[in-house]
Amino acid sequence: MVSVEFKQDKHNLFVSFLMIVIALLFLLYMGSSLVHSTKVFWENYSIEDLLD
Repeated sequence: MVSVEFKQDKHNLFVSFLMIVIALLFLLYMGSSLVHSTKVFWENYSIEDLLD
């Protein structure tokens, strides 16, 4: 009985770790995409054009 609970706890720990890694990769991807799109935006438009 204890062995089954230990295996389940180990499995839950692995799944939690995997979900945290996936969430971090997703956040890094979204941040990188945001920085890239902002950079492209500022390269294509100038402040003077936006203020007119």
